[in-house]
Amino acid sequence: MVTSLMVFHAVISVLLIVSVLLQFGKGAEAGLLGGASEAVFTGAQQGNILQKVTILLSLVFIGNCLVLAKMQSGKESKSLLQGETPIAAPLSSDQAKKSAPATKVAPKAKEAPAAK
Repeated sequence: MVTSLMVFHAVISVLLIVSVLLQFGKGAEAGLLGGASEAVFTGAQQGNILQKVTILLSLVFIGNCLVLAKMQSGKESKSLLQGETPIAAPLSSDQAKKSAPATKVAPKAKEAPAAK
């Protein structure tokens, strides 16, 4: 099912690209097909029909994107790094104090009184 939706997605993508390229640009006199497109559509009809086709194809494209994303999000994928051996994380200062061996500090020797 996913494969057929991806093929459908590719077809919709190509059709959407073609429909955008066929439209007149701002101030352009001819679209992708030049003078041949005028024989099929008049200037007023071409904009309306191609705009509606482009809007329809874009809505189908976005809907198909959402469906494919929803279908793929349900699958659990195995990480590439799951089989790797874990690396020890550096210790923070709190953890270092807890895990450091307890060392006893010898009491300071009392200083002798200074000679006068």
